[in-house]
Amino acid sequence: MRLLVYVLGPAGSGKSTFTASFSEWLLNEAGIALLMNLDPASTYLPYTPDIDIRTYVDAREIMKKYNLGPNGAIIASTDLMLVHLDKIREDISHFDDGYILIDTPGQMEVFAFRRTGEIIVRSLCEEKCVIVFLIDAILANFPSGFLSQLFLAASIYYRFKLPLYLLLNKIDLLSEKDLTRINSWIDNPEKLKEDLDKELKGYERILTLDLVKILQDFLEHFKIIPISTKRTEGFDKVYVELQKIYSGGEDFELPDYLKKYV
Repeated sequence: MRLLVYVLGPAGSGKSTFTASFSEWLLNEAGIALLMNLDPASTYLPYTPDIDIRTYVDAREIMKKYNLGPNGAIIASTDLMLVHLDKIREDISHFDDGYILIDTPGQMEVFAFRRTGEIIVRSLCEEKCVIVFLIDAILANFPSGFLSQLFLAASIYYRFKLPLYLLLNKIDLLSEKDLTRINSWIDNPEKLKEDLDKELKGYERILTLDLVKILQDFLEHFKIIPISTKRTEGFDKVYVELQKIYSGGEDFELPDYLKKYV
């Protein structure tokens, strides 16, 4: 049985670094994972992919061949992935059991909000699938920045309708005071409303406070896990949540060997 783990998040949130670091952690703690790069425009990866979309579609070659600009080449390359889905599924079939970590394109909107991305995700999800969405802790270090990233995460859920975990990445770059404040927003949306009330003014304040009410239900149903890819902090908690889906879904009972991570 395989679990496909799609790694999504805004540009610069640390998707590729998480993919590399979490795969190394899995190798040391729990077993191997297959690594897949789905970014046809990537020039450097901090890991060696087992499956690389650039084998089939390379944005730089598409740019030259069709005389496109950078953005046009990325869009065209993402659309051209559809031609090679059968080959990618065949590559996946050679991997028996375990996690498949899928590093998605750096420009999230090209993959997540175009029809192509939805088709790719659904086509590859022949077994169990989950999305981990990376929230950049630096951008989330003020109330409106935190709120905007939650809306991105919510849009990803409603777009793909797959199990979703939110990973607050780069916490090693925050002070203890800043991390405590963000955690207070996670635990108590009323505190987020209070801090937004202090940050914003006028109509922007009224509109944003109304938006918080919409997100309160979202926060109640989706777990946010603070992590540091640099220090592998929080990876144990991520692993426990993924194992619930991989091993048993909602009826999963935590076995003894996982209890050390709780």
